[in-house]
Amino acid sequence: MKFRGHLIGGMVAGAVVVGIAVKSGAVSLAFSSPLAFIQSSLNDRDSALAAAGLFLLTLVMSLFPDLDTASVPQRWFFRAAFVLLLILLLLKQMDMFAIVTFLLLLPLLHRHRGWTHSKWTPFVLSIFAILVLTYIQETRMISGRLSIDLIVTLFQEYWTIIMACVLGHYTHLVLDSR
Repeated sequence: MKFRGHLIGGMVAGAVVVGIAVKSGAVSLAFSSPLAFIQSSLNDRDSALAAAGLFLLTLVMSLFPDLDTASVPQRWFFRAAFVLLLILLLLKQMDMFAIVTFLLLLPLLHRHRGWTHSKWTPFVLSIFAILVLTYIQETRMISGRLSIDLIVTLFQEYWTIIMACVLGHYTHLVLDSR
């Protein structure tokens, strides 16, 4: 499938993810003003910005598998990523800067249709990002072993992020199989 098909598929999947998250009460679409929207946080589940973040994450994951090959979408993706990294740097969000930089390099480490097209990729990436974010932002000390209780708590807390990653990625794989 071409880029345009994956883009449209990712947008549809993103709308589905946001719909499920709103219906379940995990996020809200409400905001009082554009300024309130801009000043809200991705972690604020009563914020429309959290819903927008889920939509964008789903869209990015629907395009992610093809970022391992030189193409126009890859160039535009890395241009947008550069702007995001610049913003994170200016806002002094160094933890997020490091995580995003690490994740951005991953598609370049293997051949096309390699691990980026694997069925396990969205689970591994989302769980890795959640563990790192949890460790950094909430300073939960993960020493040696992960406990089952911690993993269950993280799944309950961040299920929408895992759903966005998985649904976006699987949308790409399904569209490629046609």
